Amino acid sequence: MEKKNHKIRRVGTLTFGGMLILYGILFLARLFFTGLDYEMIFRLWPVLFIFLGFEVLLGNCRRNTEFVYDKTAIVLLVFLTLFAFVMAMADLSMQHSSLYCYW
Repeated sequence: MEKKNHKIRRVGTLTFGGMLILYGILFLARLFFTGLDYEMIFRLWPVLFIFLGFEVLLGNCRRNTEFVYDKTAIVLLVFLTLFAFVMAMADLSMQHSSLYCYW
């Protein structure tokens, strides 16, 4: 009987890490560069699908590799993206509310 030498690779883990790094750099850069606004950062959300697509294609090209979707990483990525949106809206509302305070 012959053993199959399959490697199991989780698709989505690399994308999750890459998106955390990308959005972390962008949000940090926004603190130092005032010309970088949240609207531009949030317009980059399709990059998530591009990274995930590349990861699926790379996983498919490898021989003797079985890949499964890392559902936890994908769900966490969605929640963290929503959290970033909420935090950015809170930051914007604090900036604009301070403009109208007279005390």
